[in-house]
Amino acid sequence: MQLRHFYNPAAVADNGMMKILLAQRLQWIGIKNAPKTTLFTMGLPFDIKKTHHAAGLEFINDIYGIFANQQINAQYNYKFKFDYGTLSIGANIGVINMICYGDSVHMVESEYHTDGDPAVPTGKQSGVGFDCGVGAYFSNANWFAGVSVMHLPGSNIALGDRYRYKISQAMAFQGGYNFILKDKRYQLKPSLLVYTDFVSWQAYFSLLLEYNEKFWGGVSYSVENAVSLIFGAEVINGLEIGYCYDLPASNIIRASHGSHELYISYDFNIYNKKTTNKHKSIRLL
Repeated sequence: MQLRHFYNPAAVADNGMMKILLAQRLQWIGIKNAPKTTLFTMGLPFDIKKTHHAAGLEFINDIYGIFANQQINAQYNYKFKFDYGTLSIGANIGVINMICYGDSVHMVESEYHTDGDPAVPTGKQSGVGFDCGVGAYFSNANWFAGVSVMHLPGSNIALGDRYRYKISQAMAFQGGYNFILKDKRYQLKPSLLVYTDFVSWQAYFSLLLEYNEKFWGGVSYSVENAVSLIFGAEVINGLEIGYCYDLPASNIIRASHGSHELYISYDFNIYNKKTTNKHKSIRLL
């Protein structure tokens, strides 16, 4: 599941409402020690005199193999409102805690590996690094576009006295459009996300059909050779749930039953002001 504010701090509170979101991803079901990701975010828009702002808090717990990556970020953006849309400039600052469970590595005796291989950490090793990122984001009722650069420090996190973990800088591009169909209760929403760490890149394209701004479903395709089915609904005013199932389209399907993502979010207006794009904030890619 790819959420706009996850990749770009300038997209926090892009619909003008406070949002609380909890998401869980279980990747490659059937493969031992496959990645698991938990995401919790909060976003709040606020005004200071005649200026517009938003602040957010983000917590990520990512477990993959013998590693665990825990992040906490504070996010902020400044909004320039025009007749034709809103331009936001944002930044995030936080820390990354990396953990390596070296004692869970099963070593196989061979001419290349021996018991006590110095290339593999022994026991649990952990370290903390500083992190920050910046982004720009524009949106209106019909379309959105954004660009961000993440992990700007490119921190080298020390794991004990002998090992280091490099956090690579990355860039993300996002964009999408809302097509209102002849029956105005229906909207077609294509979107694109391109992500790169300047060594490799990933791209995700999704196409969602939304009904009455309360139910949606569609498909997504990634260049990693995965096809996704996406479903979601607003169960009560402001409370949304969504589900995504990824089916591998590569040889990994021989070992995995696919990946599952589930999220629940609640949008509400703490200022009791009218908004015209209440249901525009959620888009799974």
